[in-house]
Amino acid sequence: MLVLATVVFFVCEAKAQTVDSLRPYRHNTHHREITLLIGYDQGRYGNAEVGLAANVFGSAHHPYAMAAFIGSEVRVDRTTLIGPKVGIWLAGGLAMGAQAIYYTDGHERSFVLRPEYGFGFHKFKVTYGYNFRITNKDLQGINSHLLNLTYCFRLARLKGDDDRLR
Repeated sequence: MLVLATVVFFVCEAKAQTVDSLRPYRHNTHHREITLLIGYDQGRYGNAEVGLAANVFGSAHHPYAMAAFIGSEVRVDRTTLIGPKVGIWLAGGLAMGAQAIYYTDGHERSFVLRPEYGFGFHKFKVTYGYNFRITNKDLQGINSHLLNLTYCFRLARLKGDDDRLR
């Protein structure tokens, strides 16, 4: 009898889910933008980068961000070394991405693949990258290891952006 009373008590008092009206409102956002990507890479040499990106970012249960971009890197102390590039990155606190870069100084060329890993939030990221040289491993002035800081400035909102609907 004591066991039955205990079971009935716990069944009556247990609340597995709250009523919807008691649930706190969670503000979900979703943004789609075309942005101006500005960044700086520092390894043995410093590189400035500029490009155009398509960003999707927001927050629901967790913040999230995705970007695909095209742009170019230029070494700040040797402006003849430039690197047109394409890349993607994903972020949600931790960030990861990849870039394909084609460095040239006008005479020599080198194709590089760069995976990145670090921290990112919405349109901002700080990552560590390593350049894997695919061709011409002797071209001087390309970092092997680098730290990257990037921010994307909004140029236009795209269809499906929450703020565009208001």
